[in-house]
Amino acid sequence: GKQPPQQQQQQRKDRVAIFDATNSTKARRDWVLQECTSNSTKRTGVVFVESICDDKDLLDANFLTKVQTSPDYKDMDQQTAMADLRSRVKKYEEAYETIEDDTLSYIKIFNLSSKMLVNHIYGRMAKSIVPALMAWNIG
Repeated sequence: GKQPPQQQQQQRKDRVAIFDATNSTKARRDWVLQECTSNSTKRTGVVFVESICDDKDLLDANFLTKVQTSPDYKDMDQQTAMADLRSRVKKYEEAYETIEDDTLSYIKIFNLSSKMLVNHIYGRMAKSIVPALMAWNIG
């Protein structure tokens, strides 16, 4: 027979996994999607999160924090480290492809959560992941 709602709720195990990687091209995101949805016995939902920052002051502050705390820059003076980081970011931007496929579930976060664009996010995801991302400074 059918179980009471409270028993159904107790048996359901909500799980969220965060795959933190640079999935900066359409081809890479297609691969992630295929890997997560190809197993017919345990289909996994996918939500892509894209952080976009075009606020120069925020970028400068973020870059400064990065060069002051990253082991990559521990033996460099600040000016050289900032130049190196800006060069790395420029190369990344040249290869980057923004998410444009509106059939995907995705969240775009602009300027450290000052604005969000949410596409195909419903139910528990909307109630849990979106508020968490709004509270975090992602950049």
